[in-house]
Amino acid sequence: MNLFTSFWVLPILFILHDFEEMIIMPLWKEKHFDLLSHMHHPYFGSVTNGQAFSIGVLEELLILIAISIICGINNNHALYTSCLITFAIHFLKHFTMCISAKSYVPGIISSIMETPFVVWLIIHRLMLNQIPILNIFYNLIPVFIFMYINLKIMHKIMPKIQNRLLSYARP
Repeated sequence: MNLFTSFWVLPILFILHDFEEMIIMPLWKEKHFDLLSHMHHPYFGSVTNGQAFSIGVLEELLILIAISIICGINNNHALYTSCLITFAIHFLKHFTMCISAKSYVPGIISSIMETPFVVWLIIHRLMLNQIPILNIFYNLIPVFIFMYINLKIMHKIMPKIQNRLLSYARP
């Protein structure tokens, strides 16, 4: 199995990208409190605790691992490539946040580094596996909607997780 046919590339890329977010996000939110306090929807949601954010990242990682397993078992290149495309689209959000904030935003460095590789990987997977564009389109819409809804739900749940973690830490 090579890089083009491996279904494990996406979870690995996700881990590398989200490590940057998990490490920097709490400090960045503290430093940019003034900017974020004036936003109706602050970047990375309202959670400020790195552990709570990491639980949200873990949930997304488990989804990507499940997708990788399902796609590997069923040899479903169209679904997997649609997930890669959704991941690449997610980088656009980091680019727009960075431009809007006029400064570094957690995740932008890994987005910049991974975007050329992910685009290259998508193109090569499409060509190698001869996936019809219509199949990608049919998979891309539900994948994108699922990931968007999941992210919205996690941004609502993570503050509750943060409160539970903080109350657990109190003597």
